[in-house]
Amino acid sequence: MHALVFFVLLVAFVIGLTMHHRLLREMRSRHPDLWESLGRPKLVINNSVSNGLAVQRFLWRKDYEALHDPEFVLLARRLRTFNLTYLAFFAVILIGSLIEIFAPAFRTI
Repeated sequence: MHALVFFVLLVAFVIGLTMHHRLLREMRSRHPDLWESLGRPKLVINNSVSNGLAVQRFLWRKDYEALHDPEFVLLARRLRTFNLTYLAFFAVILIGSLIEIFAPAFRTI
């Protein structure tokens, strides 16, 4: 069971990286001013914490909705939804694992 959960998280992580890469590539080509204003973010190389946080703020605040580019907005919405789903799934797995680890300690109390 743990191997399956790990595999699902790993596959989801790769899918998320792919979606982020596509969003950043499309942002750079379709909206270069926006890309510049976010600190010229890249997926890994030459990226910084501030760039990453700027992109996440852009997604969480739904700033993409102001763009007049339906394809890009759809891509950003899907990535935001994916991120929320991944985070929720990860949180459930983490909480379940903690319960599994600490449940024996509570039984002896």
